[in-house]
Amino acid sequence: MDLKLVIFDMDGVVFDSEKVYFEANKLAAEKLQMPNYTLKYYKQFIGAGTEPMLAQMAKDYGSRELVDRFYRMSMDNVYPIVEAGKLELKPGFKELTAYLDEQNIPYVIASSNFKKDIEYYLEKTNISGRFADIVSADDVTHAKPAPEIFEKAWEKAGCPAKNETLIIEDSLNGVKAANNAKIPVVMVPDIILPTAYEKEHTVAILPDLVAVRDLIKK
Repeated sequence: MDLKLVIFDMDGVVFDSEKVYFEANKLAAEKLQMPNYTLKYYKQFIGAGTEPMLAQMAKDYGSRELVDRFYRMSMDNVYPIVEAGKLELKPGFKELTAYLDEQNIPYVIASSNFKKDIEYYLEKTNISGRFADIVSADDVTHAKPAPEIFEKAWEKAGCPAKNETLIIEDSLNGVKAANNAKIPVVMVPDIILPTAYEKEHTVAILPDLVAVRDLIKK
C-alpha cells in the first residue's frame, strides 16, 4: 500500500486497555451498588465516547448524579491499575510502528479519550513522542460514529489523499466514523467480534498489528 498517513485509534488498538477500564468500572459499580454492570453492558459503549456513555447510563440507572460519581470513581481506579503495570501495548504495535518509521510514514492517535489521559498512558508505557500528533475528545464536539475526530487528525496531518491514508480501529463505532470520514479503515478486533457491517466496510479484518504491517508492505 502506498501510504502517506496512518491514524490509530488508541483503546483496544494501541493499548490492551478495555480490560483495564472494565476492571476499574466494575469496582466502582460494585462500590456504588449499581446492579447488572456486566461485560456485555460495558461493551455497548466501546468507541462511543464518554458523554454518550454517561447519558445512556443516567437513563439506565435513573440518576446522572450517581453516574457522574461512578465515572469519577472509575477514573480514580484506573490509575492504580496502570501504575501496577497492567496496561500493555497490543501485540504488533512495536513491529508496525518500526516499519512506519523506517518508511517515513507519519502516524497519529485519534482517540475518544481525553488528552491528559492519553499522554499519561503513553508515558507509562514508554512510547511518549512516538506519534506525530494526538487528537482527543478535547478537540471535538461529536463522538464516533461521527467522523469529526478522524477528519481533524487527517487535517492536522496536512490533508494527504484519503486513499493514501489508513485508519486502524477495533470497534463498530470506529469503523463507522472512518466510513463517514471517507477514509479507508482496517479493523483489528479487540473484545468485540466483527459483524457483517465491518466485514463489508473495511479494507480488511486482521488478527493483530503485525498483520497490519504485512498488509501495508504489499
